[in-house]
Amino acid sequence: MLISIAVLTVVFVSLYWILTHQTVYFGSVLVEVSPSNLIVVYIFLLAGILMRGKLRFLRPFFVAIALYMISDILLFNLQMYYPIMLNKFYLLMLLLSIAIVVSDLPKRHVTSCVGFVLAAISFYAISYQYNSFIATVLAAVLIYLALTSLAFGFEGVIARGISASRAYIVLALLAVAVIELAKPYLKGGLFDFTEWAFLALAAFLAFRKFKPEWDELYLEPHSQLITKRYDELIVNLDSAANNFVRYGDKAILVACISKALLDAGYNEKELAEAIYPVVNYCDITTPILSFPWEKVITEKRNVSRRKRVLKAILKNLGKNIEEVEL
Repeated sequence: MLISIAVLTVVFVSLYWILTHQTVYFGSVLVEVSPSNLIVVYIFLLAGILMRGKLRFLRPFFVAIALYMISDILLFNLQMYYPIMLNKFYLLMLLLSIAIVVSDLPKRHVTSCVGFVLAAISFYAISYQYNSFIATVLAAVLIYLALTSLAFGFEGVIARGISASRAYIVLALLAVAVIELAKPYLKGGLFDFTEWAFLALAAFLAFRKFKPEWDELYLEPHSQLITKRYDELIVNLDSAANNFVRYGDKAILVACISKALLDAGYNEKELAEAIYPVVNYCDITTPILSFPWEKVITEKRNVSRRKRVLKAILKNLGKNIEEVEL
């Protein structure tokens, strides 16, 4: 943190010195900046760095306000050379919506959804005057990100399908935007064919994700022929259960259970029936385009599912789950 503060201070002191001595170095004033505005930007960025612990979620908002002030300074200077029309309210709204998305707020699936919706509204309001079609497509991308973020908070088949289809739909919409930009270079019906081909491919890939994921406890058991004895295996069942629940390592757990059952005189069919919940278990995977908070939620869900599988198999072995320290 001290290094970040030192670097930020050096940068702003240098900027302050250069901007207040422009006539000395450049012969004229190239950039109009109030020293007080520069100091305020420094204070907001410094506050963002200092936000730690429970106040860490405020960091993106301080940075967003600082970026808004920097953008305001740049727009003011650019307007002296180019006629730029930009609604500052929607610019601030866009930056704050991004802060909502990246901030570590509670109920991340809800707050991220709200952030993406606000970003879509503000982005469309800013960009529609330049290219209404591109603005609409990119706003649709943000709306779909909002939908998938909200869906990630639920565990139903439809919700999982929506979340898993994120990459395909987003890439398809972006492809449509690129095709629109390339429209002047696509002659005849090539434009319409290319556009619909991308949309059809995206729809096919997206709806492939809407498949029910049956609970592993109800899958048809696979016959597992485990005949090798693990005489050198010294890891006990409690340790193996911990590794399975925490890290998803089912190999050691299967080996421990198999050895114990083989030593107890189980035949191969009985052994297969006893271990099939663990053998068939697979973790839930995160979407290709996933946010860090989604990975955290997925890991928590996987831990919960592993506990259910472990509870079922230990129950079959006649051992109570509470006897295993998790």
